[in-house]
Amino acid sequence: ARKFVSVQEHIITRNYYMQVLLLKSSGRQGYRPKSDSNISLGWILEVPAASAGSGSFFAMPLNNHPVSCTSLTNQHMSCSVPAAHGLERSLIIPGLSEPLTSECLPVSVKGYQANPGLAGPPKQIFNFVLENGTSDVVVYPVLESSMETFMSPDFPVNLCDLEKFQEVQDSIIPSEEPFKRPEQVETFCSSLKHYFRDTCKSVTMEREVNLDHLFIDGTLVQSQTETKTGKNSAKTMEKELITFSLQEKEKTAIDRSQIFQIPQRKNLETKVIVVLGKAGMGKSILVQKICQDWSNGEFSQFEFVFWFDCKQISLPEKQYSLKELLLEFFVKPQEGSKEIFEYMLQNPDKVLLIFDGFKGLHDHENFPRCSASQPEKDLCSIKELLSGLIQKKILNGCTLLFTARPKDKLYQYLSKVDKTIEIVGFSTQQRELYITKYFEESLYCDCALKLIKECEYLFSHCYSPVMCRFVCFLCETVLEMGEKSLPSTLTGLFLKFFQQKIMFMQTDVTTPQNQENLATLARVAWCLGEKHQSAMKSDLIPSKQVKEFALNYGFFLPFAFPRNSDSEEEEFGCTFSDFVIQNFLCALHLLLAEELKDKNITKYLSFLSKKKKPYNWLDLMPRFLAGLMFLQDDPYFCSLSNEDEKQSTKKQKTLLKYIRRLQINTLCPERLLELLCCVYETQNNYLLQHVALRLEPELSFLGMVLTPPDIHVLHSILKRSRKEFSLDLRSSSIDVQGLQALVSLRNVTSFRASLSDTVRLWKSLEQKKDYKLLKASTEKFVLDPFKAKTMKDISDLSDLVETQEKMINCVQEASGCTSYAIPAIRNLRKLELALGPACGLQGLLKLVKILAAFPSLQHLDLDALSENGIGDEGAKSLSEVFPSLTSLETLNLSQNKITDLGAESLAAALPSLSSLKTLSLYNNNICDFGAENLAKVLPAMTSLRVLDVQYNKITGVGAQQLTDSLRKCPHMKNLVMWNPTIPYGVLEHLHQLDSRISV
Repeated sequence: ARKFVSVQEHIITRNYYMQVLLLKSSGRQGYRPKSDSNISLGWILEVPAASAGSGSFFAMPLNNHPVSCTSLTNQHMSCSVPAAHGLERSLIIPGLSEPLTSECLPVSVKGYQANPGLAGPPKQIFNFVLENGTSDVVVYPVLESSMETFMSPDFPVNLCDLEKFQEVQDSIIPSEEPFKRPEQVETFCSSLKHYFRDTCKSVTMEREVNLDHLFIDGTLVQSQTETKTGKNSAKTMEKELITFSLQEKEKTAIDRSQIFQIPQRKNLETKVIVVLGKAGMGKSILVQKICQDWSNGEFSQFEFVFWFDCKQISLPEKQYSLKELLLEFFVKPQEGSKEIFEYMLQNPDKVLLIFDGFKGLHDHENFPRCSASQPEKDLCSIKELLSGLIQKKILNGCTLLFTARPKDKLYQYLSKVDKTIEIVGFSTQQRELYITKYFEESLYCDCALKLIKECEYLFSHCYSPVMCRFVCFLCETVLEMGEKSLPSTLTGLFLKFFQQKIMFMQTDVTTPQNQENLATLARVAWCLGEKHQSAMKSDLIPSKQVKEFALNYGFFLPFAFPRNSDSEEEEFGCTFSDFVIQNFLCALHLLLAEELKDKNITKYLSFLSKKKKPYNWLDLMPRFLAGLMFLQDDPYFCSLSNEDEKQSTKKQKTLLKYIRRLQINTLCPERLLELLCCVYETQNNYLLQHVALRLEPELSFLGMVLTPPDIHVLHSILKRSRKEFSLDLRSSSIDVQGLQALVSLRNVTSFRASLSDTVRLWKSLEQKKDYKLLKASTEKFVLDPFKAKTMKDISDLSDLVETQEKMINCVQEASGCTSYAIPAIRNLRKLELALGPACGLQGLLKLVKILAAFPSLQHLDLDALSENGIGDEGAKSLSEVFPSLTSLETLNLSQNKITDLGAESLAAALPSLSSLKTLSLYNNNICDFGAENLAKVLPAMTSLRVLDVQYNKITGVGAQQLTDSLRKCPHMKNLVMWNPTIPYGVLEHLHQLDSRISV
């Protein structure tokens, strides 16, 4: 194995080293390098040196003087290597008997031969005087990226019989002058930091707000993915994010400073990090905060940070070179552009590229291949550049940070992603903190939070930082006008928002002009939305008047495109200031468009479509559309629109007729929830009641992320129904407040939720001393059947059993009962273990400790597709609890690597399973001795009806013993014991003797 010693000092602030390659032969004889081959690598010493120039250094032999290794002993040799700026480093090297002296001599570059791994000509010669002569060593500067080449196994090295180095510290004199980057690079980095320090200090909102004042760290969760199973190969390549429970989110939460920490990755490889979150979750604000932190000295591993808004750079008609993208978009260097770009290419690990709002994340495998052989010159589409970056064809070694919306399915691109982070929005406490900070210096700071919390639906939407901002703005406006209430729906909120913005900015423009401009802007929003875009070139806006209208009222934000050359005219673009504004304008267009007939308007709701909705990028648009249909007589709507009253009535009737005809019981959970949210926005009593009465009694939202607004809508509609409901809320990321709200409904008679979330709810109710609801929620909770897929599932189940013991006193105090057991634990009938071979035994050993707590357990299944592999130890541990499993009817121990030893332990305890009807030991390693033990206890197992021992290692001897025992078991109905080790003729003969034996 390669052995080397790195001598480094933490006192040196920058990692610049001189690496000296000493020569040693495998046979401890003199070594003379061949003229046609590279140097053979022996020991490597990395010595801190404050030498001028950039990059690392290594040494090569200058002449062909042999380096003798014949006198290697246990004595030591010392050497002192003077540095260019006074740094002196003394080393004690075992193996050489005489001191090694050196002189720092100037180097002539005469006869210098270029080496692609070297950054420049030789800089210094060290003349080492050894026992048998002199061997000069030349120091060359080396590009950092080339070091891996010198250290790789492909480099011809001689590494046999190496002794370890031993270091002795003498004295360290720090360099008086630290290493400096080229002046142009230094200037550009400073300019870049000044740029982000200025642009990131405030948030562009309805009024300018300091970022530090309003920024609140949302919960960042390091996500995990799992492969989707399917019948075809395409399905098996799909991956999806695992939905965490609330407790899991807290455990996997990371700090903002940990985003770029990726263990076990090579520094010279591109790192790809993805931050996922629904629209409005604060991804852009997070990126802005990262850029601000970098400009203030944090994330010092990066010398360059570039933040690109994907909606601005992804216009199909625009092309860029990598150099333009980096040096023209933010800060244009005054001089030295070529040198700066070359420095980036040579130091890619110091570059962070952030692409905010990357909507092509789910299908980047279909990106065109990047054809840029010269990234500083070749023009490419942004898709081609991103493809080259992700596939490590361009700037390999940089760090890429993408922000994007989560998709239902994530494809093969995940193989190239090193870290996936999910941003999940504000908790209840964070919402309150944000609102308090927003109104901190306002006259209304005391009443604003109270007013917003009174409107529960709007407060639930404040889990989204962007929505929270809009709610605060409108609340401030309402309070300034002397009003005492907020709109009850999201549609009403934004209708009032638009009206207030236009009225506040009103000048000499007449109302009809505003209405016309707004209608045109809404058409622009729809045309872009259909293409999944929110930005356009300014010269494509229909008229100057509309452009000024949108910019004046803050609906548009301007930006500039980078220029391909100095002679080219500067181009500008516009983008919608927020995704919610574009969604609202799209709904307004569908309502006002004269060419759109009433009957066609419902197709944009798409509740019945099994395929992915074509307008899912505009996810709030259907809700706004439904809400606007029932707000057309609102005075705010009338001020924004000149639509005929008869037309609005027709569209209302069209929607009512459409929903009446819907087969609500056939909708998938996602479509059903979308329907409920749209109907809620109408606030029409007939529609709300109609939907509530037609809901199915069993509602499953398994695996769906239920946001606080979703919970509010579901609670509101369930409350209107006279039916009784059973809810499945597992893996829905529901918070404790939402779970409590749904569980407290009288017509919710049973529910399932993640065990950790359920236990947390009960502990919360216990702390509040709400024993009545505590008892009611325990009686509604359902556990059966339970399948443990991870060790956490086993731990949660143990916590549930432990919680039962702690709750007994509380419930007894509330109900007067002398004894109490949680019904879900008492009534659990089926329990499956599917942990796989890595954790199967560990999980079972933990599970057997609590099995006695389930008195009604009838089916215990330890068979899994991935095979648990509990082995003999697991079988013995399980057999010890058999006497307490008095209700067990089915025991499946198939595919668990149980041998005769485990079978013996099981056989001794099996008769204590007084209710056992089916026992499966399929596909284990049981031989004749195990079969003999099973045969002995069969007559005592009077309840047993089926025994499966096929695919073991039983021979004809064991089969005969089982057959003999079967004669004494009239209660048995079937014995399945086909084994490849039993001759077919023997098994056929036994079947003829007893037809209960399956062939």
